[in-house]
Amino acid sequence: MFMRLIGAIVSALLAYSTVTNGQVKPIEISYVDYKGSGVVVSAQNNSFCPYTVVINFDLLNMEPSAKLPVRKVVVPAKKKTVLVRLTPIPGQRYNYKYEYHYYVGNVDDTKPNTDFAYSLPFEEGKEYTVMQGNNGLFSHVNKQALDFSMPENSVVCAARAGVVVEVKQDSNSGCPDASCKDLGNYIVIYHEDGSFATYYHFRQNGSKVQPGQQVAQGEPIGFSGNTGWSSAPHLHFEVDVPGEADKTSIPVKFAVAGQTLSDLQKGTSYKR
Repeated sequence: MFMRLIGAIVSALLAYSTVTNGQVKPIEISYVDYKGSGVVVSAQNNSFCPYTVVINFDLLNMEPSAKLPVRKVVVPAKKKTVLVRLTPIPGQRYNYKYEYHYYVGNVDDTKPNTDFAYSLPFEEGKEYTVMQGNNGLFSHVNKQALDFSMPENSVVCAARAGVVVEVKQDSNSGCPDASCKDLGNYIVIYHEDGSFATYYHFRQNGSKVQPGQQVAQGEPIGFSGNTGWSSAPHLHFEVDVPGEADKTSIPVKFAVAGQTLSDLQKGTSYKR
């Protein structure tokens, strides 16, 4: 008689997710047991961008179809992917336990297009000053990110085309220290090269977009504010590549007045 024991230990390292009130997990693991002939283990991606899944098993008298742990399996957005097949050794008692981790994006093979020229993240004809640049001492230490001084309710535009993967817009609070970091409203957009752009400090209910929506470069996505870790109304913009431990911000180029600029300077105003 065949016997099986199923257990799961789950952990996740997430930079972005589409969990809403804890009801939807970005990645769900499922299995189908073919009554002694084998078990197929799959991952369902409930997000709007790829995730990397790493799964390992404790097996008794079962053979996996791939070397364990099965690592770096990128699950395409909104698709179910077979991770591994487990085949029992005939005539033997068998069981299995599994443990899995998941990470946003493709943590192994994201190659950002470093030559892409981003638009300034605001309306055409508008001009704003950089109040904190890359590696700024206030909140950008060791980070490639830009803060544009911007009155509340200014229109924020997508600096690059992509798909919206996360929106937070419920906060109406902010303060000039790190204790308010989690209170900032933001929009995250996934790009075709695997990178993510994050736009921070929107006003409450200031988003014009929703998860799953495709946006074009230059398209309005929301209204600026002063929520979260903020000393004055502004827009924070950064581009990241995913990783297992954490996301990593990267420098980007901007199309400005017919030129391509690689490092916007603090105290300088730029017009789109």
